[in-house]
Amino acid sequence: MRRSAVAGGAWGPVGFGGPKMRRHAVALLFMVSCLLAASAQAAEFRFPKTGADAFVINLPAGWTTHEDEYNGLQLLAPGHRSVIYLSFVRDAQYTGKPLRDVALAIGAQPSMKFSSRVEASVISGYGGQTFFAEMTNDKGTPLDVKMAIIPLAQNLWATETQLISKNLNAEQSATLAAAVRGVGLVHGN
Repeated sequence: MRRSAVAGGAWGPVGFGGPKMRRHAVALLFMVSCLLAASAQAAEFRFPKTGADAFVINLPAGWTTHEDEYNGLQLLAPGHRSVIYLSFVRDAQYTGKPLRDVALAIGAQPSMKFSSRVEASVISGYGGQTFFAEMTNDKGTPLDVKMAIIPLAQNLWATETQLISKNLNAEQSATLAAAVRGVGLVHGN
């Protein structure tokens, strides 16, 4: 004689009534997980808080920020293996000069070695150029550098500089890419 399972009975499962119900429960758990993950992300914010020109930033969860004494904002990855540095540069001395000259002036430090590699870059529809370099930080760690410079006016540039530790793993690379995608730019003319 075979026993048959009865919902809620001694031989049957309590709660999930079958494959269709289990699929709904799994989908519900997945949706709750997504909502919790989304709520763990930092809210969108603006830097600087006031003014016509600003970065609009939406960081992945776990990233932190630090405003420095040079009116720039550091976006710090968990573990600080990557940093994105955002700033606005205004200097009449560089009016009409090539963007490479601006990049070389910004990166003028003994350990920064620029390559000849340059790529077009765009932040929120504003076009510029990205310059590539290598440097060593004050702790002796070698870093790859990607410096995007976006001209906004004759003597005003927005900069997004990525300082990246060598040999990031896939998760660290993915969170860096998400942080870069989370940076926007508004320009008030």
